[in-house]
Amino acid sequence: MSKNPEQDFDFDVWKELAHSDPQTYFAERRRVIEQFINTCPPDKQAVLRDLQVRIDASRAMAGSPNQSVRELSRMMEDYLLALSERLMALHRETSALQTSLRQGLRGST
Repeated sequence: MSKNPEQDFDFDVWKELAHSDPQTYFAERRRVIEQFINTCPPDKQAVLRDLQVRIDASRAMAGSPNQSVRELSRMMEDYLLALSERLMALHRETSALQTSLRQGLRGST
């Protein structure tokens, strides 16, 4: 397998490996994921490892590839919804701060 999987990922090679040698497939998959995580900032690595544990557990419990995709899609949807809610809260706080600053500036003149 390649040293830079994100640059030259070949789905057919991985698919064939999964079918022909599942043990090697999972070992390589684990190695590539860990290699990617290690390229991330140190303060993000634990979060990424925890996320990978959740992904792996979800895949193991899904029962089928289609169900696994549905579960992972649901996880991403939940994450994006939470991110959207945080963004809206940040926008509200920013607007309130801007209003407060404008009022403060008017009051000091």
